[in-house]
Amino acid sequence: MVNDTPRGIAVFDVGATNTKALLFDHALNVVAEESVPSARLQAPPYLAIDPAPILALAERALPAFDAVLPVDEVVPCTHGSAAALLDGDGALALPLMDYNAVPPAAIVEGYAKAAPPFEEVRAPVNPAGLTLARQIWWQAEAWPEAFARVEALVPFAQALAHWLGGRVVSEVTSWGAQTQLWDMRKGGPSSLARRQGWASRMAPTVPAWADIGTLGARFRGGGFRGRGRIRAGIHDSSANFLRYAGSEAGRFALLSTGTWIIGFDAGADPGRLDPARDTACGLTTRGNPVPICRFKGGEEHAIIAGDGPDPEIADIQSIVTRKAMSLPNFTDSGGPLPGPSGVLSEEIHGSERSAMAALYCAQMTTLALEAMSGEVPDRVIVDGPFGQNRAYLQILAALLPGKSVLASTLKEGTATGAALLGLADETRGAMPALPISFTHASPAGIAGLDAYHAAWRKAAMAGV
Repeated sequence: MVNDTPRGIAVFDVGATNTKALLFDHALNVVAEESVPSARLQAPPYLAIDPAPILALAERALPAFDAVLPVDEVVPCTHGSAAALLDGDGALALPLMDYNAVPPAAIVEGYAKAAPPFEEVRAPVNPAGLTLARQIWWQAEAWPEAFARVEALVPFAQALAHWLGGRVVSEVTSWGAQTQLWDMRKGGPSSLARRQGWASRMAPTVPAWADIGTLGARFRGGGFRGRGRIRAGIHDSSANFLRYAGSEAGRFALLSTGTWIIGFDAGADPGRLDPARDTACGLTTRGNPVPICRFKGGEEHAIIAGDGPDPEIADIQSIVTRKAMSLPNFTDSGGPLPGPSGVLSEEIHGSERSAMAALYCAQMTTLALEAMSGEVPDRVIVDGPFGQNRAYLQILAALLPGKSVLASTLKEGTATGAALLGLADETRGAMPALPISFTHASPAGIAGLDAYHAAWRKAAMAGV
């Protein structure tokens, strides 16, 4: 049985680019929203996340939201490549590292020797600071005195929950976000975390839906009407998967899109995942491994498209006919064909740039899905900005013959999944099954696309 129906659920969805505060009603309709750019601190000792604008947004938004609907539940949701290192007073012993921070060569070499095996953690070592365990290794090696003061390692989502007024906790989707800190076979801290003495400092694990306290006075303003109960929170992509997994029967692949395109397929075999192709496992809120694939599709699309207007099918047809190609990668961030090169075979302009970007991202998506699933499921659900990209959807449908490519009508899949936790029974985590509507993408009618894609695949995989 679910808990007493909340009147308002406030979600903080913290991404690498933007931080959103959204107010949902009990039917998970968005009724209010505010956002700020996610801020970074360039100062030494490394590139860091600035939590101050997030907390300032919370101070401003929560009283305003409560005036619309009493805020009974608050749910934080963040990316998984950050953790707060808290001292005994609850303060940051070291700044909250940004995943774009680039470790020095000595750290990279040292961590490579210590990293746990892929078969244990089901996560490769990713570039820059994307692997959370390598962040912590760097902090421990380079700033040992500060690291010695650390009493709690707290994932970003739960750190935000703590700063809002909750007790210090952690939860499994955050530890399982390709961090190399979690043993995917046995559950619990990885062999690396145990060996380094970090496991004893990892904050106590609770379910994502757990009640961990109430909003602090600074976030309530005057006349706050809601209960202000804080849930432990969740990793962003895991929240997105949660929203669909609770509504879909049978096997499907979910593409959670934004800065990254992250694919989930709960029916894929974790034993066939390949670290060289950026396939890995995430965790459900109940700690079950879910195979994933990923590449930085949103950022790569922006690099290729530039300021080109939306494309027409004729633009795509022209590119295919001329055999113009964009070959991976345009960011050094992993993916199904890792390693930067970012080659455009010829100069293109205007709407052909956005056509090329859509074509490239659809082709990369097929490679990522195949690397994860082997056999792509019959249904592929696209959530987020790429779910509104008509060219991408039509090309993807054409490249996956016999599959249904479904664009979700949810505008905030990640935040909606997080809001679902506000409806969960606090004891068992039972949540209501809420419907989701989709639009079917029609395959693009592009002459010669199959031959073009085969040639592109051969060129793209030449170095694999």
